[in-house]
Amino acid sequence: MIKLRIATGLGLVLFMAAVACGPVGMNQPRANGDGVTLASLVGKFTSKGSGSYTLCLNASLSAPVDCASAPHQEMPFNLTSVAHVTRDAGGNSCAVTTLTNEPAYGTISPAFRARINNTRTNVSTTTSFDPATGSGSSSFSQYRGGRCIGAVFDSTGAVLTGTGTQSFMVSDSGSRMDTIVTSFSVVTNPVGVPGMLKETMPMIKATSRRSGPLP
Repeated sequence: MIKLRIATGLGLVLFMAAVACGPVGMNQPRANGDGVTLASLVGKFTSKGSGSYTLCLNASLSAPVDCASAPHQEMPFNLTSVAHVTRDAGGNSCAVTTLTNEPAYGTISPAFRARINNTRTNVSTTTSFDPATGSGSSSFSQYRGGRCIGAVFDSTGAVLTGTGTQSFMVSDSGSRMDTIVTSFSVVTNPVGVPGMLKETMPMIKATSRRSGPLP
């Protein structure tokens, strides 16, 4: 079914490079005291996150459109994600993320009432980090396809689906971080168009823990 293929292809999105995170207040910077540096964040992490968004489609529900377009139909979704992330000493990371997109109750089309699972590759670069507070920010790109070789992204066969920014807070001597997506933009691709999402930031919050060092 074309409608279901649209939702599946979109994969929607979002998770971020899923840096490691944990349940520390993102809006309350604090003295870290752990001596954490970007180099001490090297290793592997497992991350879980959740969020929500609204997808805008044309009147026939056959293609995504910019949410500023009129007329259009809006499909609300809830999103959960599980990611396996590898970070290097330069603050770069590569993550393989499994996304589960579930239409919210009251969605307008039976074609969008099933859970849809997708896999995305997320590549992140740290843009700022303050060891005194353990807080930082990063930019990320999301791809359909490609693969992670450690923290390095192999873009062979990959299609860019979106870009964004996120903020994070390090805790537990660098063994966990709390991460939120602060912006996300869909780029033109075979299954997506800019402006097709309507969301309230933070779009996704995630919790991650260290699962192992670099090999």
